Amino acid sequence: MNLGFFIGQAKTAIDEKGRTSFPKEFRRQLSISEEEGLVLSIGPERTLILYELPEFQKFMTDLNARPKNRKTEALRSTIQGHTSFVSLDGQNRVLLPKKFLDYAQIESEVLFIPHVGKSLKLWNPSIYESLYGFAKPEDFENFDDEFFSDIWMGDSNEKG
Repeated sequence: MNLGFFIGQAKTAIDEKGRTSFPKEFRRQLSISEEEGLVLSIGPERTLILYELPEFQKFMTDLNARPKNRKTEALRSTIQGHTSFVSLDGQNRVLLPKKFLDYAQIESEVLFIPHVGKSLKLWNPSIYESLYGFAKPEDFENFDDEFFSDIWMGDSNEKG
């Protein structure tokens, strides 16, 4: 099934060598050729981003098309210097190198969340929950107020 993006989320354990199962929910959304070519990079908010190769190529093309200045050059250099090719082994595991795990503060579990297109953000589950989780009843109310507001439901009279 190739939707052009991922849907769902999954949490998996990490073994002592830094290997984690690539979630079945997302494996079904990979094409056969893409299973062999994944790119792992650092991301914002102490996350990792796991791209299918064509998605990473698109990201780098977009990045290279930005105006050349100190900020974009630093970003390009940082991304390219903190990127690695990874693949699924025979047991559908992916090896997350230690320097990447340390950067994202990922220890025993990793949370896979869809990102842009065919990429996934990998989070320390505790960090993700503290930032975006629904821990209190008012979190649900705030979500309802924002997501189901008139502007999202199609009322063009409301100004954002």
